[in-house]
Amino acid sequence: MISHRGTAARVLFLQLRLGSIAVLAALLSSPMALSDFETEIAAEGGKWAHYYEQADLDGLMTLYVEDAIVALHGQPALFGIDTIRDYFAQRIGKAEATFELDYELRETHGELAYIISKYWLKATDKTTGALYKEAGRSLLVYKKQDGQWKIAADIDQTTPDVTWPAPSGLN
Repeated sequence: MISHRGTAARVLFLQLRLGSIAVLAALLSSPMALSDFETEIAAEGGKWAHYYEQADLDGLMTLYVEDAIVALHGQPALFGIDTIRDYFAQRIGKAEATFELDYELRETHGELAYIISKYWLKATDKTTGALYKEAGRSLLVYKKQDGQWKIAADIDQTTPDVTWPAPSGLN
């Protein structure tokens, strides 16, 4: 038999729990919280460009989940971290590379987030001096893994509405 005191305690516990959920929902949907998530996910996007520009293959690989997919303009899709590593190992550090990103959309939905951005890549081959330039749009899909955002899908494509020069003047 449940006592009146036990029922009252359960009701109080339920009220506190529902109140906590309401406060948490309000905080997560507030502009400040959304802004914090956008800032956090934007910083993740910048890490990729930084590691690539610094020719840091190990750092770059820390950004991906084990079963990530990378689909780059003009290249077959890469499935899994080992294939992604092999692809970038043959390219990273071979050129002086400069990236510019212009974020168009950053959204977080629970354990998933994505960034859509315009990008500009300028690279000069260290051996031949040949210049390579590409401009386009990218989609990075992130999964929260062990408290950190990791890239689950990385898709780049050239597109006619992203052209040189970059907004900063990079040309």
